[in-house]
Amino acid sequence: MVRILDEIKEECGIAGGVLKDRTKNIVPYLYKMILNLQNRGQLACGISTYNKERDFLILTYKELGSVNEIFRIQNPKKTEAIFNEYKGSKGIAHTRYATSGVARKEDAHPFERVHGRKYKWFSLCFNGNIANYSELKNNLLDKKNYHMIFNNDTEILMHNISRTINVLSKNGESPDPVEIFSTLAKKLDGAYNLGIITAEGKLIAVRDPLGFRPLCYSIDKDKTLFASESVALRQSGVNNIKYLKPGEILVNIGKETRIKRYSPSSRIAHCMFEWVYFANVSSVLDNSSVYMARTNLGKEMAKREPLDVNKKEYVVIPVPDSSKPFGDSYAYEKGLPSREGLVRNRYVGRTFIEGHNRKNKVEEKFTVLKEITKGKKILLMDDSIVRGNTSKKLVKYIKTKGEAKEVHLRISCPPILAPCFYGIDMSTISELFAPRFFKKVGRNVSKEAMQEMAKELGADTLVYQKIESIPKAIGKNRDELCMACLNGNYPTKWGENLYTIAKDNHKKGIKQRAYECC
Repeated sequence: MVRILDEIKEECGIAGGVLKDRTKNIVPYLYKMILNLQNRGQLACGISTYNKERDFLILTYKELGSVNEIFRIQNPKKTEAIFNEYKGSKGIAHTRYATSGVARKEDAHPFERVHGRKYKWFSLCFNGNIANYSELKNNLLDKKNYHMIFNNDTEILMHNISRTINVLSKNGESPDPVEIFSTLAKKLDGAYNLGIITAEGKLIAVRDPLGFRPLCYSIDKDKTLFASESVALRQSGVNNIKYLKPGEILVNIGKETRIKRYSPSSRIAHCMFEWVYFANVSSVLDNSSVYMARTNLGKEMAKREPLDVNKKEYVVIPVPDSSKPFGDSYAYEKGLPSREGLVRNRYVGRTFIEGHNRKNKVEEKFTVLKEITKGKKILLMDDSIVRGNTSKKLVKYIKTKGEAKEVHLRISCPPILAPCFYGIDMSTISELFAPRFFKKVGRNVSKEAMQEMAKELGADTLVYQKIESIPKAIGKNRDELCMACLNGNYPTKWGENLYTIAKDNHKKGIKQRAYECC
């Protein structure tokens, strides 16, 4: 989405599927898949299903709240009623984070476009960010009688899909989905994973040509399922999981599912942050384990440790939950105890995902265990520092309430120096913590700069990961990853354009997002 808040969030999760036995119901599968994708968004969720026996060939259900809240899991009769009301053999699903200060049901996905012609009637769910949103929006508004309701890139995608269908349809017949997205790919710049269901009963999954966001699928004798992460498929009882390659499309028509290339890939640009923070630790993304990547980052950090640490004075405390493999691995390599000195309140959502003030959330989200921290030198392991608010608050919290002797920050991600225009809400340079300590983007941080940063955060020392350790830990070549937020090297033309605008804004003291200046 383009409307981005002040907290770091990811761009949502998508899922979909079809059952070969048309008398069975896909809704329980959709529920289970998005339940396992809530690490990607907890503000709202929804489903659209197809059933040719209904007048409403596509039926959409979406609400604000967690997956279990929306499906009324505490009341089995209401859950069963929802499952039955939206029964269909095919469908798509979405879980969403907040993209604006006001949470609205209307902004939840899927977005449905109703039309009298079945091939023009479809429902869409989206994970990503269209970098050339402003260009596409202006192109539409330059034409007569176009009106934007939501002013986001999902709406822009829907209009452009519809226009492309109109252009390609011949004699009232539906165009091939491969042709539709081959045409669209020439116009779109950015990250986009799509799940689509049409009133003709076509199920479609699309991954952008650079593969920014993960997308996997499984095809067996009974069903076809796809989801943003492998954990959603594995928890749905499938094992033969494959990864939709960048520039590929999955299309199910009738009982046939095919995988086709709709666009060439000039390069691969998987978002490194998926492995560092966003993805579920149980997931495997493009054949690289999230757990092993975070474990490897811990090993790399252990090699960089400048202090003469010992198990008598020092205790390793990972910030739950995404930093635990990183912290545990580091502790093992250094022969130190790793303790749950920060206990997470499981009834408070991820501060990164929710649309609330993050500074006020820290003490609600965590409880420090003074029996572990009192009088100790704490090695606080975290995945990243974006704006510095949470890190500063945590350090102070552990020192004051936990009575720790010292707090030393160890960060698995290198300094974030540049905005993201591909689906993570870091859209201005001024909001980031690290840039003011750097003279040049793309270099590893100096010891002097880390000392200044540590002082700013109230920590005794600070050590960041090296940039070259990221590809090594993930198990991907450097040129297969998007690390633009670390080195300023954007993999698309519009990413470069927006970064130029963002740097100019920063010099002028303008805090406006680059999207709004186009």
